[in-house]
Amino acid sequence: MYLYRYCHHISLFLFIFFSMVLPPSVWPQLGDRSLPVTMAKRVDMCLLCHKDAPGKAHARGVVSCSDCHLGDSLSSDKFEAHRGMVLNPGELKYAALTCGRPGCHSKQVEWVKNTLMATNRGILSTLKYYWGEAKDRRADITVEDLMSRGQRSIAEDYFSKLCGTCHLWLERGKHPGFLGEKGGGCSACHLIYGNNKKKGIEKAHPRLVRNIPIENCVRCHNRSGRIGLSYQGMYETEGYGTPFEGGDFTENELSDGRYFRTMVPDIHYEKAMLCVDCHTQKETMGDGKKRAHMEEQLEVECADCHDTSRYEAAKKKGLHLEKKGERLFLKRKKDDASLEVRLLDPKRCRDRDHRSLSCQACHSRWVPQCYGCHVVRRAQEQQTDWLAGKTTYGKWVEYRSFMRYEAPSLGVLEDVKKGEKEIVILVPG
Repeated sequence: MYLYRYCHHISLFLFIFFSMVLPPSVWPQLGDRSLPVTMAKRVDMCLLCHKDAPGKAHARGVVSCSDCHLGDSLSSDKFEAHRGMVLNPGELKYAALTCGRPGCHSKQVEWVKNTLMATNRGILSTLKYYWGEAKDRRADITVEDLMSRGQRSIAEDYFSKLCGTCHLWLERGKHPGFLGEKGGGCSACHLIYGNNKKKGIEKAHPRLVRNIPIENCVRCHNRSGRIGLSYQGMYETEGYGTPFEGGDFTENELSDGRYFRTMVPDIHYEKAMLCVDCHTQKETMGDGKKRAHMEEQLEVECADCHDTSRYEAAKKKGLHLEKKGERLFLKRKKDDASLEVRLLDPKRCRDRDHRSLSCQACHSRWVPQCYGCHVVRRAQEQQTDWLAGKTTYGKWVEYRSFMRYEAPSLGVLEDVKKGEKEIVILVPG
């Protein structure tokens, strides 16, 4: 054993010496293989065994495997090399050491921990307010707070058991079935799983991407307002499979067992635009500031793309627009295709009768509407607390009277700070 460790350390020293001092043409040969190094001339022994690649920016040799997965990339011993490794570097509990390490994405990691997708602060504060547990809808409470303590109020218990799987702090793969596909911190958005096999690699690394696919967004954005479903033209029907097709049940089923009918999708979806074509980095990852509600974090409006007078401001927000004379074009992130943007009519959209209307109030053909929603708590039965990862007493059961797709109901949204009112769509659910 001592002889093995001695030889191992001598070999490691020689590997490092040759890789740093000598040019690649005179590296020592490991059988028929040269000592692997990154672009920064750092030894990465992981590459001797692992042949897969996560993507262009994180390609083999661009960064060391241990930059993301930790462990010891200088060791040629499997046990030593894998000591302290993490399977998913994107988990928020590791992100500061992995994705957020110096020279990588340190700012973004700090930002995202305060974004609403990580904190769920708006949902929690509103729920506690309406259930009489908070004085207003701006309580500074987060998912991380609930995960760090065991005690739950009634509102917190409801959230933890029925809403506790749609946040970035959730550990990916922790729960069974479709719930195991959610969460994972940075990986929830930026990794594409599935069949990524290439060149005979049996278990390829998931692909790392900047252009987030719609499927990643809709893992969570498919309940409540159901925006992820509506965008794709998917209308959730009654839970028992309403007979829409030839007098029989619809065959369209979501991963969690809900049924849906295919409807007219959003025009942006028809143009093959991704969610991130409109929702910029600051909207999704935040900017480090704590915000209570979604409308406070959103910064892009329809007119940013559809009104030439907002062109400069829209570019600063990160929208990929190009102006040619009086025409505007948006570069689609999926494939860099240039799409001409239809400009709004100032006479119709800015006149006295329409200036207070949101664009959605006129341009949405239909919205899902869930009526008669209510819940019952059965105190003597048990249910999984997803934040605590264990079963506790108190089972919540949701009911609803019926689902409909109709012309949108309208209401008035008042911005107290700005002193403005806007007519917007109301989506019961």
